[in-house]
Amino acid sequence: MDEQPAEPVAGPRIEPQIEGLGPGMTIVRVVRGPRRWPGLLSCILAVLMLVSTGAGIQVASAGNYTLSTGLAYLAIALSVFALLFGVIAIAKKWARGAGIVGSIVAVAGNPLVLLYVLNALGGS
Repeated sequence: MDEQPAEPVAGPRIEPQIEGLGPGMTIVRVVRGPRRWPGLLSCILAVLMLVSTGAGIQVASAGNYTLSTGLAYLAIALSVFALLFGVIAIAKKWARGAGIVGSIVAVAGNPLVLLYVLNALGGS
């Protein structure tokens, strides 16, 4: 007669003890909320773009065209990044409202868009 090894007997399940965890308590994983920084960053960059555009117009009115050109380029770059982060926020649903506002302000206040719109309205 062949002897077969005995199957292990399942005893009571012993869970590892964690300090501060009482009997019957469970561990709950903390879930992070959605990221909000892309939408908020889009709004901040759009406001900075408006400030840069306004400062460029003011400096150009005073006759310092080199500085005003630099401020216009800065405003265009800020506008591009504000639009980029706004689109990311809208697509990923991370502060979607702020992303929408930032994107609209970025497009409407872009110095190139203002140039083309004002020239079209001026008829020249």
